[in-house]
Amino acid sequence: MYKKLLISTAILVITIFTFCTCFAADNGMQDAVNGIRNVVGDAENAVEDGVRDIANTSRDVTGDMEQGANSVGNRMMENGDNNNTAKDTNNNAGTTGMTNGNYTATRTATTGATFMGMNSTAWTWLIIGIAGIAIVALVWYYSMQIRSSNYDDRD
Repeated sequence: MYKKLLISTAILVITIFTFCTCFAADNGMQDAVNGIRNVVGDAENAVEDGVRDIANTSRDVTGDMEQGANSVGNRMMENGDNNNTAKDTNNNAGTTGMTNGNYTATRTATTGATFMGMNSTAWTWLIIGIAGIAIVALVWYYSMQIRSSNYDDRD
């Protein structure tokens, strides 16, 4: 029985390989392959055009933003020069105004800022430590599952 099954399977496999070779030599298959290549090429071109359009738009937007920032910076420098001239004029005239040179600002640095008594560096290391412990725990948990699933019950 096994010999008949083996011979039948061998004949079936040989027949399948024979017909596959015939299909590969057929012109209809070549046309189908060329059609698929054309569709893939068209899709590739569409994606490339879309990405190129997005890149050009992004480049234009950043260029406009850069020009706007330069314009704002130039105006600020011009206003600063004008204010310095006004301040010098006020100081020389002996008037007491808002731009008389006696103005001081309070610095608002966050160097001593803490949350629950810990600064940002301490919080960063705490989060990294907790993430590391979680990763080690997950690796251990999954390795224990694999070890327990290979139980051999020969008794």
